[in-house]
Amino acid sequence: MSVIKQLASIIGILLLSMASIADLIVEEGFVRKPIPGRSMSAAFMDIRNTSDVDVVLTEARLEGARSVEIHTHSHKDGVMRMRQLFELPIKAGEVVTLEPGGLHLMVFGISELPENPQLDLCTADKACYSMDIATRSLIKK
Repeated sequence: MSVIKQLASIIGILLLSMASIADLIVEEGFVRKPIPGRSMSAAFMDIRNTSDVDVVLTEARLEGARSVEIHTHSHKDGVMRMRQLFELPIKAGEVVTLEPGGLHLMVFGISELPENPQLDLCTADKACYSMDIATRSLIKK
């Protein structure tokens, strides 16, 4: 077996091992750069629960921000309102989508946002999962 094939096999085994350990995986995650003069924004993503047990997301932190809250939108009588959620259940094997106009992470007190800030998601059982997400501008170039 060639060295390249051996390395590919080892990398594949390591990736499979890591996937079986991980409980929450963020896919397509990004935070919007704040509007000039503002210090808040929002983050969006798909959160996949790869475990065989339900989890409850209770906390999020983002590098470069003072605080992060889980929010949802509601529409009533033609008025859109945001509401903070203190728990976000994610069933085993399922994906929860955070998107504009729906569930999202509200990000406050942004001082300086790195290009790929670290996002920490923590569950009710005090397990935390860290990953980098992208930073996107609202302004199209």
